[in-house]
Amino acid sequence: MLLWAGQFVSQIGDRLAWVAFPWLVYEATGSTLGSGAVFALYTLPYLFFGAVAGVFVDRFNRRWVMVAMDVLRCGLALLVPLVAGWSLPLVYVLSFAIATCGVLFEPARLAIVPEIVPTGSLLRANSFLATAENVTEILGWALAGVLVAALSTSAAFRLDAASFAVSGVCLALIRYRAPVRAAAERTAHAFFSELREGLSFLRHHRGLLLNTAMILASIAGMGASAPLGFFLAVRVFGLDTAAFGALEAAMGIGYFAGSLLLAALATRAHKGWTMIGGFVVMGLSLTIVAVTQSIWQACVPYALFGLANAAALIAVDTYLQEVIPEGLRGRVLGARMTLTQGTYAVAVLASSALASVVDVQLLFIVAGALIALPAIAGIFSPSIRDV
Repeated sequence: MLLWAGQFVSQIGDRLAWVAFPWLVYEATGSTLGSGAVFALYTLPYLFFGAVAGVFVDRFNRRWVMVAMDVLRCGLALLVPLVAGWSLPLVYVLSFAIATCGVLFEPARLAIVPEIVPTGSLLRANSFLATAENVTEILGWALAGVLVAALSTSAAFRLDAASFAVSGVCLALIRYRAPVRAAAERTAHAFFSELREGLSFLRHHRGLLLNTAMILASIAGMGASAPLGFFLAVRVFGLDTAAFGALEAAMGIGYFAGSLLLAALATRAHKGWTMIGGFVVMGLSLTIVAVTQSIWQACVPYALFGLANAAALIAVDTYLQEVIPEGLRGRVLGARMTLTQGTYAVAVLASSALASVVDVQLLFIVAGALIALPAIAGIFSPSIRDV
């Protein structure tokens, strides 16, 4: 419950920052590439540090790693409004630094869940965590759009800092003891030897390797679509951050519904088909966005995208937690995040650059195809389909 509560609060703050960072840059430069660079800087640290972070998470108490990262992010978020007025490059640096803390936080969060939840309840637990996350999608995006439009980006970053402080307190109060066996293993191997172990497991486990290949291709489409909602609202429809917040809130409503649905069907849901079906529907939803004529029409396929996204990603997380041994979990998840988030970052930058010369709605169709086609190919692979 404390993990749920802490993530609920901090993720609302994340949504505030996610709107405030690109708007801050867009107001200052008017550049789609500059705004897209902020989105990319939130993911590039996974490419640089993801695999190393996984080793770190496996070596130390995962709960205290998460607390330390929340404390650091709190301080960094408070610095953003202080430096924004006189140095835009420092805003980029702070964006990168906050995201780097997230690189350590995220594999620790995923790795700790199976240690505090019974194995048979993993899908349901992940569904409830996702439900909390996407209540924050609804509240956070809607609140972010209104706050940034009506008040200031400074208020958004101060609230983001407060949310990290609350999350850190909640995590510090969790009853958790690091597994003794895992602690012994962490002291028995050199750092780079442990890093190679995680990469080797990912490379030699056929099901995990094929699943990762499918996810990487779909992630390219998801990364491409990430900045397009902002450009759709601000450039195509000529609106402000409140409209962008409405799109993301609609996605959050869909994700909330999808999380609840998967929690209710946890004992009957088939992970392989849930992943495949979720990614296919996500791709189709982005294609529908391309033909909408108003922000409110676009909210409908965005909500459908969120619902399918919940189903697919919860199934993926549960599969990973079940198939990766506890002692390797942080390393394998870190290595995989390096690949997925690196792909995501490159796709964000490419999409942002193309948005200045290519029709944004056409780019939505391309992004949808990138998400759906790899999942359709997964139908023909038993290692993906039958998990």
